[in-house]
Amino acid sequence: MEFLRFGSSIPGTYWGCCACCIIQNFGVDPDEKSSIQIVSGDSGTPMGDCFAGPTYADIFRQRIRIGTFSNRDMPNHVFLAILTARQISGGVGAKWLKILRDEGFEFLRATDNSVYTGGDPASNMKGGNPNYIFGLFRNIGKGAMDNPFLPPKAWTDLKSDFTEPSALFNESQDTAALAQKMSAEQLARWDATGPTKLLTRAEVEAAGAPVVYAGLRSRYPQQTAKQRESAQKADKNHVEQTALRGAKAA
Repeated sequence: MEFLRFGSSIPGTYWGCCACCIIQNFGVDPDEKSSIQIVSGDSGTPMGDCFAGPTYADIFRQRIRIGTFSNRDMPNHVFLAILTARQISGGVGAKWLKILRDEGFEFLRATDNSVYTGGDPASNMKGGNPNYIFGLFRNIGKGAMDNPFLPPKAWTDLKSDFTEPSALFNESQDTAALAQKMSAEQLARWDATGPTKLLTRAEVEAAGAPVVYAGLRSRYPQQTAKQRESAQKADKNHVEQTALRGAKAA
């Protein structure tokens, strides 16, 4: 169960937006034992003896409270998740679907995956690999939006040749009242869940779960050719100098 900051580059530089997390790997059983080390989203540095777990479901529920920035609460946050039709039809996917529903995720849109159905827009192939997109848009903390359904004026001022569902929705509904209702429901869930209890390594082991460390930052993240070549040259020189010192010492 992996949570990534939106647009982040892993391994390498975490330069994505910390307002949104993408959730991956719904192919694991939520009741299976697991853990993951908590790190600082900016530096990738472990935050002491601190783990989420001891099951995938626990990791999921802890992460949707704290996100990927640190180990503190993130009451205003967005989480995106995609489940395939095949996942949903199975026992594990059905479990995750219920967890998403219970935690306040909403269905956003369905799309087919052209990786499998091809790139010809004139093709008559229909819906061969449905993917269902869900999102949690939590809006309950300090600085919460009065009406998160309203786009910025700079957006609506732009001419568009496309139909935007949110525009139709805004015309037909009292979205400010809807936002208040949804925030009240989210707050009730937040309070019922209570503070996140993260674990020490010893507690993970006592629960019978594997201790899983977070990935380390790569020595070679996404970088320009000049930066990569310079880093590789420095590494080569370091290896050669170390070998030379070892030979002299012998």
